[in-house]
This record gives sequence, C-alpha cells and structure tokens, in this order.
Amino acid sequence: MEPTQLLLIPEPRRVKIRGGFVKLDNSPLTVKGINPDFIAIMNACCGSLPGLNPQFNGELFSEYHSELEGTNGNSLSPDILIRAKQDLTPLLPTLSEKQFNFGQEEARAEGYRLTIQDSKNQTETPITIDSETVNGTRHALFTLIQLICQFDKILPSIIIEDAPAFPVRGVMLDVSRDRVPLQSELLNTVDLLASFKINHLELYTEHTFAYQGHKEVWKNSSPLTPTEIRELDKHCVERGITLAANQNCFGHMHRWLKHDTYQPLAEITGDWSFNGFPKSGPFSLCPGDPGSIKLVQDMLDQLIPCFSSGIVNIGCDETYDVGQGRSKSAIDKHGAFKVYWDYVSQVMNIVKRHNARPSFWADMWLGTKSKFREKIPEDSIGLAWGYEPESDFAKWCKSLGAKKRNIWVCPGTSSWRSITGRTKERRVNISRAVSEGVKGGSNGALITDWGDMGHRQQWPVSLNGIVEAAGAFWAGGISDYCEAAISLHAFGDQELSIGKWLNDLGNADSELRGFKGLGDKKSKSRQVKNATCLFVDMEAPLGIEPFKKRVEGWSTVLENLDKLKSSMPKSRNKQLSDELKLSLETAIFACEKAILRRRRNEIFTLKPAKLADNLNEIKIEHKRTWALRSRPGGLDDSCQYYEEILKDLKENG
Repeated sequence: MEPTQLLLIPEPRRVKIRGGFVKLDNSPLTVKGINPDFIAIMNACCGSLPGLNPQFNGELFSEYHSELEGTNGNSLSPDILIRAKQDLTPLLPTLSEKQFNFGQEEARAEGYRLTIQDSKNQTETPITIDSETVNGTRHALFTLIQLICQFDKILPSIIIEDAPAFPVRGVMLDVSRDRVPLQSELLNTVDLLASFKINHLELYTEHTFAYQGHKEVWKNSSPLTPTEIRELDKHCVERGITLAANQNCFGHMHRWLKHDTYQPLAEITGDWSFNGFPKSGPFSLCPGDPGSIKLVQDMLDQLIPCFSSGIVNIGCDETYDVGQGRSKSAIDKHGAFKVYWDYVSQVMNIVKRHNARPSFWADMWLGTKSKFREKIPEDSIGLAWGYEPESDFAKWCKSLGAKKRNIWVCPGTSSWRSITGRTKERRVNISRAVSEGVKGGSNGALITDWGDMGHRQQWPVSLNGIVEAAGAFWAGGISDYCEAAISLHAFGDQELSIGKWLNDLGNADSELRGFKGLGDKKSKSRQVKNATCLFVDMEAPLGIEPFKKRVEGWSTVLENLDKLKSSMPKSRNKQLSDELKLSLETAIFACEKAILRRRRNEIFTLKPAKLADNLNEIKIEHKRTWALRSRPGGLDDSCQYYEEILKDLKENG
C-alpha cells in the first residue's frame, strides 16, 4: 500500500517512504518506555482531537506488560517502543542550518525520529520513537496520532525525522474583548494546541481575572478565577505547554478607569488622539501617579502566583494618550521615552520580585531612538507585533536587537473585525513573520487572536489561522500550508473541504480590500486594514459611506458568498456547522447592507426592515452559539454592536 499525501500538521522536515505498511491489530496500542501517567495524559488528549475516530477516544494507548502472551505462548512485543535519551545528533546535520535560529541542543530537545516498520518485518517492533526528551516523545506520538486519523490502523511504512525552527511556538487568545471561554473549552483547546506542537499559551487580560478587592471591575465579565487558572496551568504543564501570565499594566485600562473608584488614576478623561484617530475617555494609567504602580502591584501580586511558568506579559502597548493629559508637563521636561521607561521599569521590577520574567509589546520601543532601545533588559522578552502583509518583522528584529535579546515575532490570525477572516493578508503576514524571524534571530513566535469590537468572529475562523501558524512556527516557513490537513485535524472533516471553504470565505471581499498577495506593491495604499470591507461597511451608519466602493464590486462579493452557501461543508459536528453557517449569514447581511447603502435612491427589492429582521436572527444565533463555548459575561457588550446597527436601520432606513 503506497500512501497518498501525508496530512500532517506541522509538516515534518524529513520523510522517507519505505514502501509497504503495518497493520496494528491491538486496541489499545501497547507502549513500552514511558510511564503510565504520560500514557493517561495522551489518552485524555485524544478525546479533544476531532480527527480521531471516536472508537479510540480515551483508549488509544496502554502500558506494555512483558507477561502479555501471543497465540504461540511467547511474550508479545509492544506496538510502540519509546527509546528516550537517544542522541539525535545525526539527525540535525541533514537539516539546513538556516532552518534553525537557536542551538542544536535546543532543537534536539524537541526533535524526534518516528519509524514505522513494514509488516513483512516480523522481527521488529512495529513502531519505534527515538527522542532525547519527553517533549520529543510527545511530539512523535502526536504525529503518530495524526497518521492514525488519516490511515486508521493500517499505517504506511515510513521514517519521519523532525525538529522545530522556533524553540517557543505560542498562541495568545484575547479573553477580554468580550469572550471568556468556558473552562472546559480552554482545557480542550490546550489538548488541541498540544497536538499541533504548540508549547506556549497566554490569555490576554485587561479586566477578566477575579482580583480580590476589585469586584467592581470584573463582576459582569464572568472572569477566570485563581482556582481555574491553577487547574489550567497544571493541564498545560502536563501537555508540554507553558502558560504565561498576561495582564496589561499601562494602556488598554479603560475597563478599570471608567469606574469612579479608579478614574483618578487615568492619564486623561476627555478627548485625545489614538495615533491620529480621535478618541474620548480614559485609556492609560497615569505613569506619574504613585497610585498606578500601587494598583499594578496589587494585580500582579495576586495573578503571578497562579502560574508556574515564570513568564508575565505586562502589555504596555499603544499608550498614545500618555502626554496628552496629566503627563504632559513631565514629558515636556524629561522626554516621552524617559516617562514611559521609568514607569515600565517599575512594572518589570514587580515581576522580577516574583522571580519571573517580563515580556512586553514592543511597539512603543520601536518609535524611539536606538540609544533608548539599548535599555531593553536582556532578561525580558520583546514582542514585535504586526498584523498586515507589509508588517516589517525583519526591520523590527534588527531594531530590537534580536541577535542578542529575546525577541518574538507576533503575527495575527486576521479574524477580528472581519467576521470572515482575511485569508490573503493572514497568509502573507504569518509567512513573513516566520521567514524574517528566522533570519533575524528571533527565538519565539506568537500567533495572536484578538476580539476587537465584540469578538463576533466564530471560533473556526480563528482556529484556521492558529493552526496555519502552528505549522509555520515549527517548520520555519519551509513547508506548504495544507488545507486538507487542517480540515482533518482541526475540524474532523473527513471530506477535507472545510479548510478551503474557510479560506475562500476569508477572500470573499479581498478584491475590495485591495490586497492581491505577496509582492503586491500597492498594498500600502489599501483603504482597509485590520478589518474586512464587509465588517467596516456593516458597522457604518446608512447615512455615510465608509469608503468609495462601487455597487458592482459589492455584487461580486455577494456572488462569492452565494457560491460559498451552495458549497457549505457538511460536518457531523452540528456546533461546527452552525458556526460556519452563522459566519456566512453575517457576511451576507453585511454585503446586502452595503448594496442597499449604494442603491438607496433606486427601487430595490431589499428593504431596511427586511435587513433588520435578518440581523435579529443573526443576533439570536450569535447568543446561542456564544453560550456553547463562552461564559455569559461580555455577551451583552458584544450584542450591543448589533443593537446599534438595528437602531440605525430603523431610524435611517
């Protein structure tokens, strides 16, 4: 039996197809060389993997016992032999040095060799795994599980040799705008991420941790509790994932500062400019107010002990309001960087007093002179983020000194402010982050999934981007993105169609967005960034036109969406099907509203009242699907965006 294309995420660096196959008759498969607790954890993960046949859930592996006898009375050999602490040095020279940005010792620590014998060779154990560490063993077993997902128990005879490009391959999920996942959802997500060889996770937090003494801030958000975080941390550790603490400690504090109790700590409460965009109301803590550091210390003293990782993301990004309010005189006297750094260094020192390591969003540092960037502590982690195809990770790695500091590249899933995702932009953004990160000396990569404006994208849209990034972070940009593999392993789609369908959905309005693909010289002049045209037009009141797009262009988008409706994937998972359908129906609503906006002076069959009815149905379904994965806190805030659209349709239709 010759295998068809191997559907593996990440795609291995080296595969040798030997010819022949092995049939695994035992159920569960017996494993020799690892302890029972490790086997139990791997079995528990199987229950969260959608591509695995349900008959294997919870019982794919069992511990080998030498007293097991075959039909001839002799001891049975194990199905899988783990040979730990093996020297993988011979593996590494076969892989180009350019594919690694860190020492071979680190690469070997997560590397593995997976050998599947031909059934004709009766003298050998069917499957052997060579690795230097338990992490390498885990990665090999997850690769084996993916092969079982594809081939069931008749596996091709192959040798896979593999090791990662980045030592840190992370995911950041936004749990503050506005979704806080159910605890069960977080635990299942960790299992799934581990199967894609992700080894770092953080939950972006502004106000959704249950801090003692601050219930006023989080009482309506269904926050994560210390007990839940400790449970999640243990779950992550058992699966080889570092769970980092995350709390924005400077900007993005409006959920705190809107309350009278905390508003005196705000930099400004009136009008200000967010990098050129008009804003109003509190946003950042005032860096010169002693109460700001006192509040941050209270938060971090409660938060950090819940995590075992010793890594704390302190945020400190986009503090554009600082200097437009109470700090103006200090900045006029000392300069913006000194005021910023004096505050941030105090936050970092709080982290270090907990014997932890601070990470931070590096955007504010990139706007400073090089002599100031030299002040970045070498024991911190700088996060260079950008979510557009033109995001210049090469320049940022050089500016931040990635060759001598810990700098991670941070692309995005492009799911937020989109409904559909932005496939073309996402793919170039991830590809560029990985390739330029490898060349620039970055030692980590973090895919971010934000929830701006109500977190109204559905989880499959986000997951599609997360899984693509997981594959790229491991392979270092040397492998092709495989829609069929994502369909199978991320969504359990035996028809292998969901990955392509989601990507087509994310390209439905790409012509209007103006981005053609890698090498597009006009991409910097695009009118729409960090959003789809569908999303921007959906949010805009009928009385204005957010950008000049002819109605013919929108008609083409509607045709694209109608084609996607007729090719909707059929999944055995009803929840998944409902989320895909809701994404499509919301996009169709947005497109029909865009056409109505441009034909208001014509006799047009689609009326505002009908659009309002459609949106009401979308809102109802949004609430229903929300409850399947997320806590109730934040739902009202998310639905308020739809309420504003409904109000506009009724008043201006």
